[in-house]
Amino acid sequence: MDFSVIFQLRTKRFWWMDVIFYFVVSLLVATVICYFIFLIKNNIQKSEIEKEIKALETVGTSLQKDHEKQVINYQKKINDFSSLFKNHGFASQVFSFMQKETRPNVWFDRFGLQQKEATVELSGQSDDNEALSRQVAVLERSEYVKNINVLNSTLDESSKVKFNSALSLDSKIFKYISDLQPALEEANLPPDQSTDATEGQETVNTQTKSSDKLMIVFKFPQIADSVSVVDLENNTVALDVPFGTDVTNLTPSIVISPKATVSPESGLHQDFTNPIVYRVTSEDGSTQDYAVAVRVLAQVVEKKSGSPIVIISTVILSILLIGAVIIGAFFIYKKRLNNKPQI
Repeated sequence: MDFSVIFQLRTKRFWWMDVIFYFVVSLLVATVICYFIFLIKNNIQKSEIEKEIKALETVGTSLQKDHEKQVINYQKKINDFSSLFKNHGFASQVFSFMQKETRPNVWFDRFGLQQKEATVELSGQSDDNEALSRQVAVLERSEYVKNINVLNSTLDESSKVKFNSALSLDSKIFKYISDLQPALEEANLPPDQSTDATEGQETVNTQTKSSDKLMIVFKFPQIADSVSVVDLENNTVALDVPFGTDVTNLTPSIVISPKATVSPESGLHQDFTNPIVYRVTSEDGSTQDYAVAVRVLAQVVEKKSGSPIVIISTVILSILLIGAVIIGAFFIYKKRLNNKPQI
């Protein structure tokens, strides 16, 4: 067998192999360069974001920042309490239901509640199997129970029946107390508290009237990009509106202290070509004026071209690819010249 053919195939190099080799090398180099370019771009964007955050921290007075922190804390507490209330509501409904439906001679010593699945795992004991059967029958007849399974039951040393069970509850369980309330009120009506007061007795309101007269929010709902800054120290309000906004007919929405009034009223059309003075009157009659000034922002020319980093990366990648093709063609041409038989 002649192995010379195989040896020639092993040593022979084709021109397209050189093209693929230089093309892959150029792609590798371009990938590394683009990686570093985008890494630099990422760091630049991070620094710009940090600058914007610092700039936002300088907006507003110290009193406004304190109010903002209080609102954020209150919002967090509300979210925490809302989840607690939901869990507490489900537990209250289930415990009220079990308290009413539990039969004599049956005791429960462990509850496992799963709100999302609306299931309850119960452990307890009964005097005998007959008492347990009656309890299971009562729960099965209830409209609030979809399914009940007695997982196991055993006799202890005192001849009591210990059992484990699982209840699958209907969604109606979430309004069990509200459904039960009319029956409870009919069975035990609360006394009329209005009859406790002595006839002819006058109620004296000792609560002092509020003196708060703050302007909390001043905005234009019809302008989504309007930005307002309320300076409670200097009693001024500055608003920036986008370029092209008609300030001669704007309708402000104003939020002030509770029990206070504002003039001109919120929701009235106003011409904000020049600053307008709004007067806030507190409950006790004291007043505070706020000068509202509206500024139209300059026109922003959007750049239609792409990001400079992306453009540079594309140019470099194109140059590398073209260079790889040229170098590959040069080496192929040179190799053919060397392999050309000499005359």
